[in-house]
Amino acid sequence: MNRAGLEKAYRQALYLAWLPDGELVLRVGPADPQADRRLAGSGSCRRNWALLTPCNPRSERLDAAANQRLYNQLEGELHALSQAWHRSLHRDPSGQWPDEPGFLLIDPPPERAVELGRRYRQNAIVAAELGQESRVVWLDDAAM
Repeated sequence: MNRAGLEKAYRQALYLAWLPDGELVLRVGPADPQADRRLAGSGSCRRNWALLTPCNPRSERLDAAANQRLYNQLEGELHALSQAWHRSLHRDPSGQWPDEPGFLLIDPPPERAVELGRRYRQNAIVAAELGQESRVVWLDDAAM
């Protein structure tokens, strides 16, 4: 899939995150004041957030066992980094792409989410500052 197709897929996706007070749906696009309030309250977010999955690197479908290994590896790294996070699920509403489990990183230091995304060979991550539009952050133009 080319970059334009990937951009469309990221923008149409639903990003489900499980905060202590329940499920939160995030999308790429304009700031969502209600989501920001929940992220700041139940999610303990003070500045920024990022969505990251280790599954299906470079949009190449892996089997469930391989994706689970990557997920477990990234979860271990987040614990080792003492990075705050909540579970997430990245969903294609058309059902053409399988759900991808991932992580909603809370207040990651500058470049951490980008570095992790690159290490897990992702094309992009989704990120935002509270009160700002969420955006697709491309990680490696050479892969497009």
